[in-house]
Amino acid sequence: MQDIGVSVSGLLGLIITSSILIAVPGPSIMLFVGQVIMKGRSHALRGVIGNAIGMLSIAILLSFGLGPLILKSDFALPAIRMLGAVALLLIGIGYLVASKAASPVATDQPTRRKSPITAGVIVGITNPKALIMFGTIVPSFLSGNLASPTNVLIMYSMIPILLGIVIDSVWVVVAHSLSSRLFSNVDSVRIVNRIGGGLIILMALILAREAVSGFLSINRWPAPWA
Repeated sequence: MQDIGVSVSGLLGLIITSSILIAVPGPSIMLFVGQVIMKGRSHALRGVIGNAIGMLSIAILLSFGLGPLILKSDFALPAIRMLGAVALLLIGIGYLVASKAASPVATDQPTRRKSPITAGVIVGITNPKALIMFGTIVPSFLSGNLASPTNVLIMYSMIPILLGIVIDSVWVVVAHSLSSRLFSNVDSVRIVNRIGGGLIILMALILAREAVSGFLSINRWPAPWA
């Protein structure tokens, strides 16, 4: 398989490296924990699928050559992160407002206000791990003499995406097992809804901070928190 850029050692290295990077908590994990706390396990699992879709979108763009342009652009990454931060901030605020009318029964019902898949897609697209994973890590495990680099990159990119679904689902199950006992009364539901909304807002602030740092670095201005 060497002539198409696939090797056993490369695949194993990519699996190990991807597993470690994905397992480290980041923006996506924060979103899933917030979704578990607010709407339950099934809601969060749909967020996992949305995150995988967002990651796949980035993987395809990078595989077809748009990734290097995004990675080298002065304004693309900060702009994408800022848009993601604004969208997630609105989602988090929406959950905080909805918590005023929360009840143990309502938290088990599907919400029409915010789609967990949409939120997952936003996180997957704006997650810095996606650009690092598909822009540098995945290509580094390709062997020489590539017959079709785009096809091989897409195939390799499916490895961290599938691993992400499995690992993120484990996080969801663990978070659910720890939080399910809290839904015994209205006050508890309101508290955990606020915590979940706060986690999403915190994630939005982290993305906004990274975006501002990117814009400041373009103008060669030091970040005030640096």
